[in-house]
Amino acid sequence: MIVRLSLEDFLFFKGVELYFDKGMNVITGETGTGKSLTLSSFLFLMGQEGDYEEGTSVELELYLDGEEYILRREVQRGRSRYYLNGRSSTRATLRQILSSALLIQGQNDRLKILKSDFQRDLYDRFAGCIPLRQECERLYQKATELENRLKEWHQRRLEREVRIRVLQEQIREIEGVGLLPEEYQTLRKRLEELSKAEKINSLVYEGMALIGSEGGIKERLNRLSRLLSELSALTGKPMGLEEVYEKLLELERELKSLRVDYSREELDRLNEKLYKVQSLERKYRMSYGELYGYMLRLREELGKLLEQEESIEEIEDALRKVKEKLEEAYKKLTNARLSKKEEFENRVKENLRDMGLEHASFVVGFEEKEGRYGREQIRFLFSSYGSDPKPIEDVASGGEISRLSLALFMLSPPAETYLLDEVDAGISGHTSVKLARLLKRLSKSTQLIVITHLPAVASVADKHFTTKKVLKGGKPCITVEELKENRLEEIARLMGVVNEKTLMGAKALIEELEGV
Repeated sequence: MIVRLSLEDFLFFKGVELYFDKGMNVITGETGTGKSLTLSSFLFLMGQEGDYEEGTSVELELYLDGEEYILRREVQRGRSRYYLNGRSSTRATLRQILSSALLIQGQNDRLKILKSDFQRDLYDRFAGCIPLRQECERLYQKATELENRLKEWHQRRLEREVRIRVLQEQIREIEGVGLLPEEYQTLRKRLEELSKAEKINSLVYEGMALIGSEGGIKERLNRLSRLLSELSALTGKPMGLEEVYEKLLELERELKSLRVDYSREELDRLNEKLYKVQSLERKYRMSYGELYGYMLRLREELGKLLEQEESIEEIEDALRKVKEKLEEAYKKLTNARLSKKEEFENRVKENLRDMGLEHASFVVGFEEKEGRYGREQIRFLFSSYGSDPKPIEDVASGGEISRLSLALFMLSPPAETYLLDEVDAGISGHTSVKLARLLKRLSKSTQLIVITHLPAVASVADKHFTTKKVLKGGKPCITVEELKENRLEEIARLMGVVNEKTLMGAKALIEELEGV
């Protein structure tokens, strides 16, 4: 319930404070005196953007679910600051509290009534279906959780299978080398020995080839020896190579003695193993010792994965049972909704007739849409002239939406406080009296703050305010006065003119509507 509204500096309001009561609170005033701006202050508190001057501030005191809240918004240094119970807060927090406490309905607003969720909530409250719907929500949520668990189980199984394949492939790849870390070190030493032997033999064979092959040192020495013999015979001077030749033969024998016996096949086999190891070291970026330890950890992980025995039977059984309960809850909710359909439609149409929409038609539509809120989506269909009803947003004007909203809220109040602006547009005469009675009846269960120009509506007020525009220091200001003894004059003014006759009429109107 709204208790106090303080307009310290809001647009044309300077230091205005209004105290509201339970029941029917009415605001009247001449056109252009800022009646609707009073409700604009609530939108300001909810964070509505606008060109607000420095120092603009609004404070609201309300009770919601037994708790007192004081909400405040100020404009300081070009920025808005929000406060809750004197402490700094956020726009979202204030908006959430206000949205829970009140509903603002203006002639040009499309508001919540056009939203299917709001229509469903409103109808289910009237039909007494909220507990059934909450049970459906609970079961639907449980079913969704179990279905998600099943999906997760299948996902984990897929991930497990992929991981097993990856582990098996990596283990097979590392095991394929067939070496322990210490064996790998022995292999490298043996490979160094074989490589050295290969190099020695290569050099020996190359040296022996230089000595004994065609065109080699021995052949050249033979030719030189023959040449020297001929020279000796011609010159008589002895010339020979016996010592050199003997030295060369000794060198050839020594080279042969240096040859090493080894297996070429062993060398090739060990080189192939070394290549595999080095390829794995580059691939995994770790030494073979680290790689072998990594492979042992992979084996351990693989063993654990292969030992796991996951079962989904328990989850599937629980899901089946929850879906059975959900199906039963769906049926109960649908039946409960259908049982109140005709009564709801008739009472809404009756309220619409009381507000001057004698030919209006209204239907509660059920569209098949299974989900957390039941098996059907509720849509309100409306026509102001009795033609085929259609979704409200397609056919209703702003004023018709206001009256339809009021007709609906008479049956199922959506909030503790309901703010109405120009709900009586286009209404006069006897219809205005009917509207006044409807509003008064609604105010017994919901606090109403109503801006009106109808004397009948003003006559049923529990608290009556009037707005006036005055000049202060050459600037326009709006004042708000609570009417008490002078209330008759304001109702007479709403009749058109204040005179003895209209004053008597105002008094008679109040007396006629008393006790509604």
